[in-house]
Amino acid sequence: MSHTPIEVQFESPPSGSVHSSDPPFRVFSARMWRIPGVRGPFSPLPPAAHTLSIASDSIFINSYSGNNRISIPLADARRWGLREDKRVQFARATAPNGQRFCLRFIFHADTVMQEGDPTWNQRFIQALVDDAKFHIKHLQTVAGLLVPQNYGMWVMETGDWAGTVLFSLTQWCGTPWKSLLRTELNTKANNLLIGRVCEMLHDLGVKITGRMGSSEDLCHIILDVEDPAVTKEMAKNGEARCYIVDFSHARRHNCKRRLPLVPLGRDAFRLLMQTPTFSFGCPELENIAHLLDFTPRGLQYPSEPPETPIGEAMKWRDDYLAAHPSYSNAAVLVAQRVALFPNALPVYPGLKVSGVSKEDMSAELTLYDCGRGYIDPASLIKGCSRDEYEYLLWGNKMEAKAIAMDAQPLPKWPESAPSGHDSADTS
Repeated sequence: MSHTPIEVQFESPPSGSVHSSDPPFRVFSARMWRIPGVRGPFSPLPPAAHTLSIASDSIFINSYSGNNRISIPLADARRWGLREDKRVQFARATAPNGQRFCLRFIFHADTVMQEGDPTWNQRFIQALVDDAKFHIKHLQTVAGLLVPQNYGMWVMETGDWAGTVLFSLTQWCGTPWKSLLRTELNTKANNLLIGRVCEMLHDLGVKITGRMGSSEDLCHIILDVEDPAVTKEMAKNGEARCYIVDFSHARRHNCKRRLPLVPLGRDAFRLLMQTPTFSFGCPELENIAHLLDFTPRGLQYPSEPPETPIGEAMKWRDDYLAAHPSYSNAAVLVAQRVALFPNALPVYPGLKVSGVSKEDMSAELTLYDCGRGYIDPASLIKGCSRDEYEYLLWGNKMEAKAIAMDAQPLPKWPESAPSGHDSADTS
């Protein structure tokens, strides 16, 4: 737990605006809040982040009509918590070195936390606590890679300005996909990028909400199209970073999906709905596939033909898993992607895959990266350290480790049923 306070500076609106009577800046000192039942450790806060500035146009809320991110005036934002609210507010803060952070605010937390909760807003505090708990227990391996760095929860006293203010402090990850749907960035490349990241998270053993059943849920998916290093063309081509945020309703998950998140054809939705043996295997990823237009709802919607029909793809996955029962589902899906969807970008670009055959179910899968060397298909993700995970993502651009360069192919043992899975826990 950090014992060093930080300064949070709120910039007032420009002179001449409706709310310009406030002083140019409001500065408050915040200390880390001890979350009940959570000992940490959270990500260490960079030294430059001990002063955070919030511009007057950088406080946001997801709109009540459409759930798109909109900016709100500070004067309105700081009244949050005085009555029942429907959603939390958040801000983009910048450190002196330009690093960006996200603050999710509970203004007037002293009122909200009163016994009996007269505002009915305590659920938002609980959501921030649950998000922090889940991060600590299950997401530290991929913090800053697939999910934001989480720096814990903080509290500051502001007096009559906004009472006690409680906030979570995380990495700023960009713009919600929901807010980008009606823009030129809604491209096939970005839908495929999102699909790959969602598959990675499920391989890790995490489901986001268990549903992801409506476009509102796309607020969990963030693309960092605001990164100065990302040009507009790069953003269109799926080259921005993609993150998943808000794990207040997340659960552990043993993903049994049978299909990848790629275009599956315009009859896929109907077949999945009407054919008893055609089960996607994971309701959350099935819903995400639909939201990303990989399984369009009707024949009238344009859709490119799949590389492999879904019936054939599901049967191949089941037969290959039956032939290699020790393999994790994550490894089997890697093999399926190579054999049946060879034009799809890999979920793990740093992973070299060989041995798999579309026709021969007995062909053994060989996995290799520059961090671990040869990898047992039974434990592609299970027990993976952060450093090892980075090699799965970017190993083709990283210096190979000596252990990988000296690695020998794994011995072939008789197949047996697995004692565990990469992503252990509930369905």
